[in-house]
Amino acid sequence: MIPIVNGEFVHNVGELQMNVTNWGIMGSMPMSLYPMGDYPSAQYPAGTDMEFLYAAGVWVGALRNGIPCVSTGYPEDEFRPLMDDLNTIYRSYEGDLRGGHLPRPADDDLDGSIDEDPLNGYDDDGDGKIDEDFAATGNQMFSCVYSDHHATSRLLWPEHTPMYLDIRQESYQWGEDVMNDFVGVRYTVTNTGIDYLSDVYIGIYADLDAGPRSRGTYHMDDLVGFWEGKWCAPRGNALYPVNIRLAYVHDADGDDGMTSGFFGIALLGHTQSLGGLDAPAFPLTSLVSFKVFRGLQPFMNGGDATNDFERYDVMSSYERDADAETPGDHRVLLTTGPFRTLSHGKSVEVSWAFVAGDNFEDMLDHAAVAQLIYDGTWYDLDGDPETGIRRRETPFPGPIEDFDPDPCDDLQEKIDVVKGDTIWANVDCWQESARFRDTQCYKPLGVTLDYYATGLDGREHNLHWVTGGASPPPNMRVVAGNESVAVLWDNLSETTADILTGVVDFEGYQVYRADDWHRPLGSSIDNGPSADLWSMLAIRDLVNGINPDVDFQQPFESGGWIYSPLENMQDREAFITSFEQALYYSPMENVPCPPGLTREICDTLEAMARFNLGFEGGKRYYKFIDDSAKNGLPYFYSVVAYDHEYSGSTPSHIGRGNSPSANFSYAMAVSNAQESGSFKKEMVYAVPNPVTVESMAPWTLGPTNDDASGLKVELRNLPKCKSTVRIFTIAGDLVATINHDGSDGNGTAAWNLVSRNGQDVCSGVYIFAVEPDDGRFERTVGKFVVIR
Repeated sequence: MIPIVNGEFVHNVGELQMNVTNWGIMGSMPMSLYPMGDYPSAQYPAGTDMEFLYAAGVWVGALRNGIPCVSTGYPEDEFRPLMDDLNTIYRSYEGDLRGGHLPRPADDDLDGSIDEDPLNGYDDDGDGKIDEDFAATGNQMFSCVYSDHHATSRLLWPEHTPMYLDIRQESYQWGEDVMNDFVGVRYTVTNTGIDYLSDVYIGIYADLDAGPRSRGTYHMDDLVGFWEGKWCAPRGNALYPVNIRLAYVHDADGDDGMTSGFFGIALLGHTQSLGGLDAPAFPLTSLVSFKVFRGLQPFMNGGDATNDFERYDVMSSYERDADAETPGDHRVLLTTGPFRTLSHGKSVEVSWAFVAGDNFEDMLDHAAVAQLIYDGTWYDLDGDPETGIRRRETPFPGPIEDFDPDPCDDLQEKIDVVKGDTIWANVDCWQESARFRDTQCYKPLGVTLDYYATGLDGREHNLHWVTGGASPPPNMRVVAGNESVAVLWDNLSETTADILTGVVDFEGYQVYRADDWHRPLGSSIDNGPSADLWSMLAIRDLVNGINPDVDFQQPFESGGWIYSPLENMQDREAFITSFEQALYYSPMENVPCPPGLTREICDTLEAMARFNLGFEGGKRYYKFIDDSAKNGLPYFYSVVAYDHEYSGSTPSHIGRGNSPSANFSYAMAVSNAQESGSFKKEMVYAVPNPVTVESMAPWTLGPTNDDASGLKVELRNLPKCKSTVRIFTIAGDLVATINHDGSDGNGTAAWNLVSRNGQDVCSGVYIFAVEPDDGRFERTVGKFVVIR
């Protein structure tokens, strides 16, 4: 598999949008020759042209047989996916039936093992199934694997010395307002070679550029810095103190008020060990170095490291450079470690967050939320109620002499532990006590468990990247019609339990539409509009005394939202019955798809059959019709869910919800294609007519590499068949040819006002001729005027 460079994988369910690759790079290299350059790199707010990152790459440095080696994702792209079609990027989300996540039931295939088949396209556990048991995290999760020993890497970078490292990269994003301003990334680095690696450091090198894409030199006036300290994150009814370590960038002059935001890269955590023998010691997070590289200077004058000796030196230097005082083009490096040994088959993990905010304090607010989500929760993994009690979360194997398992209590204990025995200790007691004594972050009176959360009630295992939240958005799609758009979705939100509480607390759905979108630089139909363009079309919920109490669980024909898909399918009910019979005897297996049916149709039939039987994986479907849509205008639609909170065991009021950006689809209403029996050629026309800047304004889009003009004139009510549309000047010169297929009912063809020679057309009268392939339709000729 070649590196993915087309911008296909963008975290786009939050306010910070970031491109993800499968070759060690985060970001899109804006305005570069790569196709992904048109896509968000670190765009904030979403749907604007404000960027804060050119590219960031993972670095891994180590001593290999005593010699420094460093493998880099950027600027030298030494990581590559292996040559296998399966080495692409995979998607998932919380609620995916294959991706159960502790502390909820996580043995998705009921084989007695948990997360033994990671999301990578392979059958890792040899059971004949692919990716059927992994941990899905966030409302949007991307997963990929790449290595530093690909032949192409050695060809492109002859001085590169591979360490035979494989890196599993998982990135996460959430759509809820309180947690949608960061992207989390977890790197799992594995030594697949035979050499023993020592003193391993892992870092992020980033070319930080803050400003609007519309300014070609926006990267030349930035300031970068480093901040480390305590900040407050919301946790239930309290504010919880967390420690933050991040490098950040902002525009020095704000670009006349256009670039007021801040963007940072925060180290959240990493593999830890007892006493720091093999890795930094629990419970501390070790940020080793913060380095700033300036302009095109040589290394000795503050420029980039250019060979492995220099790179390893800056990674392991334990230096913190001063914040930049002079605006310019800066790169930064953050590193953590050392991981003392990494032998064959062993792995270490490091997690980071790319985070943004409207100002410095807002960025720190969002970094604190990312840290809190990474810190996660504690869980009784071993099922032993005697481990993880009395705030003692860490096991120490014997032999040990004169050991005090809790240095923070009033007992001065000196315990001897013999070989073969284990004693549990409160290693993080000083951190717990500091959190409890904290006076900066608000906490209600009497609250202690949130601050002494480790080693209680048998919970001895720390689960990272876990948070409760709103009911997840449903799976949705849109179907455009004539002056209307149908919004369709399933009941995923109603069946997914909160990952922390285990309670299904779904309350209702909200349907949104975004209008007046004009495709700012760096945005696309795949990545959605800015937050200010969304407006709510409808809201309905369970009838349980919580407003608005408007029932959605009625048939569509009776004014509700429930609809039954595949309504026009012949023998649909018979197929559903046959699927039910197959599932009754083999509920854990997928029903074989009958000949003549597509996989998509069979998946829908099986989901309806499972719903009828009350089996896991069953789905109900809903429909909303927007009959206020105008043909030709770009729209985005969103369906999100919100939950309720309880008073005792009774739902009492609205709880949390996702933002519209968490779940959206693009649609454009189109005219209906004319049937042969009722075809009227006078109904075929061009719009707008005349074509002017003003008349095209409602649907004018920003230019891209694929659509250089962003303009269009539409020809509507074309025949319901394949047709060739030719555009001529009044003198009869051929200007453009459009191939249109109206067989599916779409009666609209668009022309971008660019000639077949790639030139913008001039003012004048233009003739269009529609030549149907189906002889039942007449040839149609019309005209329109272009006024530049």
